[in-house]
This record gives sequence, C-alpha cells and structure tokens, in this order.
Amino acid sequence: MFTINPIASDYCGSHNPRTLTWNKSTHCCSWSGVHCQDTKGQVIELRLSCSGIQGKFHSNTSLFQISSLRRLDLAGNDFSGSLISPRFGELSSLTHLDLWHSGFTSVIPIEISHLSKLQVLHIWTVVAYGLRLGPYNFELLLNNLTQLRELDLLFVNISSSIPRNFSSYLTTLSLPGTQLHGLLP
Repeated sequence: MFTINPIASDYCGSHNPRTLTWNKSTHCCSWSGVHCQDTKGQVIELRLSCSGIQGKFHSNTSLFQISSLRRLDLAGNDFSGSLISPRFGELSSLTHLDLWHSGFTSVIPIEISHLSKLQVLHIWTVVAYGLRLGPYNFELLLNNLTQLRELDLLFVNISSSIPRNFSSYLTTLSLPGTQLHGLLP
C-alpha cells in the first residue's frame, strides 16, 4: 500500500530507511524496526521513524490488525494529506504513539482518547497541514488517557481553553502553536 522513498521526509535528513532491509522470505520479527514478544512471536513494537514510507494512509491497512502492538512510531514519514484513522483507537495495547511530522491532516479522531494504556503521545505537524482537535476533544483526551506521561502536540490547532484537570501522571507537556488559552491549573 505504501512506497519506500529514502528521501520521503526532508525532516529526517539523509537516512537509511529500515524498510529497505526487509525481506519477505524472512520472519518479520527479524526485520529492522520490528520487535516481537519473545515467547509468542507477536509484534509488539513498530519503530519505523524516518523509514521513507510514503503514500496515503488508509483505514483498511493491516496495521490495525496487530492487536498486540504496544509501540507505534511512524514519525518522519510522508503520509501527505492522509487522515489519522479512527482505527488507531482499536490498538488498545498501545502505550506509545508517535506521529510527528508525517503529513497527516484534518481532525485528530476522538478514538485516540480510547487508548487507555497510552503513556506517550507525540503528534507534530506543520501549519500547512491544518491538523486539529475537534471541540472538547482536548479535554476528553486528558480525561480518558489517565496513564499519559508525555503529551506533545506541536502546531496542532486545539483552539480551546485549558481544561482544569490534567493527568496526574503527566510529566512532559509540550503544546506550542496550539492556540490554547487560559491558565494552567
């Protein structure tokens, strides 16, 4: 569904995409950037930042069938004009989700707030892509993601007031260019 283009993301600079070493004749657990649970051989991590992945990100991708996935890092790839699929909310084992600088656009789906085990959420964009949270979604995100330790939403248009309650686990908060207003509690 995707193409591999080593220069797909100018943000990463010169980089050797992990995906270039993948070989269909070997087990995926031996591929660079793919980590599996030792005992069951289930994929638990996909660390594919700056891997030259390019193309439209469709909601029928097999990625959403990996129920054991705990960490997903798609940062620095080029999904220009793609929506962040509501199906990300089905990855109920996720603890880390990295989607920075990957060309996603439109509204971040409320289903992201269903990821109750999520500890790290990084979504960065550039102003041109117009990535935003819908009304009240920021408050829902904070209320539902009670395990969240790191929240990084650079240039995501939140355009709301700051909710009164933040996750008590939150240790890192980065929200530049989000158009939030009000006082931090």
